Amino acid sequence: MNFDIDCLRSFLIVADTMSFSRAADAVGRSQSTISQQIAKLETQVGKPLLLRRKGRVTELTLEGDRLAQYARRILLLNDEAYASMREDALTGFVRLGVPLDFFGRDFTTWLARFKGTNPMVAFEVEANQSESLMKRSDKGEFDLAFFKQHTGSKSGTAVISEQLVWVCGPNYAFENASLPLVLFPEGCAYRSCAISSLQEQGRRWHLSFASPSFECLRTATIEGLGLTVLARALVQPPLRIVRQDLLPRLPVMELAYKSGKRTNSRTVDELAAFLADKLSRMEMVR
Repeated sequence: MNFDIDCLRSFLIVADTMSFSRAADAVGRSQSTISQQIAKLETQVGKPLLLRRKGRVTELTLEGDRLAQYARRILLLNDEAYASMREDALTGFVRLGVPLDFFGRDFTTWLARFKGTNPMVAFEVEANQSESLMKRSDKGEFDLAFFKQHTGSKSGTAVISEQLVWVCGPNYAFENASLPLVLFPEGCAYRSCAISSLQEQGRRWHLSFASPSFECLRTATIEGLGLTVLARALVQPPLRIVRQDLLPRLPVMELAYKSGKRTNSRTVDELAAFLADKLSRMEMVR
């Protein structure tokens, strides 16, 4: 019995995203085709690979989890073998800078996928505040840097526009006292927008919690330590968006990138296009 590579690839994307629609977008197939591929694998294995509830994937079965581990190894070898045979294979070392909130997206999955199809490309990834990323990109410290910029700014090539929103935990209760804020460190575009909007309205505020970790900020907000500001696409339950009439409206920001001047420019261009496409698809899905 031989597993179909295309079926394994579709299954692995479903396993990573818990979504048939995202898998369909990723491989350029219809959702019905993805369903047929998963059904074929389940027939071969003889057991269900996914648990579903009301038509949605909730988790992998034990057999699904085991197959996913093998599928990653199979696809890695398959993609490495294919890439090594290409005369135009991408090579080189890329110094990549990304905003701190990239780790609230599927960034690491995207990067692993690019690496899987381009095994001769190596990365050095740094997450930092947008202000620092822009300045250091201008100095040539990154081969490719993504950052936030105000709408219409020419600091980099805009990929998507994102509406910023006020966010709180499930049990947060507003009071007339100073607003506690949960924010990234200074230099973050979200932070500067939050503070300037409150100052313009004359609202009192204080810093309740600061961290460069997206997960730490998310947890602190969920636990009720204060309000934070995020792009709308990053707000997932149990976080909730605060009603617009309770706080000043926040601006729309652009997520942009800028490339450095290096000898591996084709590799950088391919990576920039790949990540820009993933960000655009994520925005359309949400």
